[in-house]
Amino acid sequence: MIYTVKALDFFSLIGQEVELTNNQSNNSQIAKQFWKEFNLNLKKQSLSQDSNWIKYALMERREGNLFYYCAIPKKIAIPEGFTEKKIEKQKYLVIEHHGAMDKLADTYRIIYKELLPNSSFKNIQDHFLHFEKYDHRFHWNRADSIIEIYIPIENK
Repeated sequence: MIYTVKALDFFSLIGQEVELTNNQSNNSQIAKQFWKEFNLNLKKQSLSQDSNWIKYALMERREGNLFYYCAIPKKIAIPEGFTEKKIEKQKYLVIEHHGAMDKLADTYRIIYKELLPNSSFKNIQDHFLHFEKYDHRFHWNRADSIIEIYIPIENK
């Protein structure tokens, strides 16, 4: 699996979250439905983006529960029904997922079960588990779709 290491400066997101379960297939359906709601809420708040759009999905564990946070870059005040997440300056392992969404779990399995354990990096989960970055290269179920996955890391 090909990856790069990137250092990102601090940035802020605004978005909404939903609690997930401990079942991966249920979570897939929850996330799919939540994206529909989130995109509708963006339109309601006049936050739709232009052709250079960027969206994020962030996984976070709090008090033993898993949360999925859909977001866009913060450019304005926080609209009603949205919350802000501050992403601290951090080094990331960046992997591109190529292909349909139904293969995304396979990419994560390789990252967490093979790539990270056999690398010189340690996954840092102080603030969140990882995030996905979506842009114009994303196409829901097409083979040419690309999602960037960012895993917070430090050297072992």
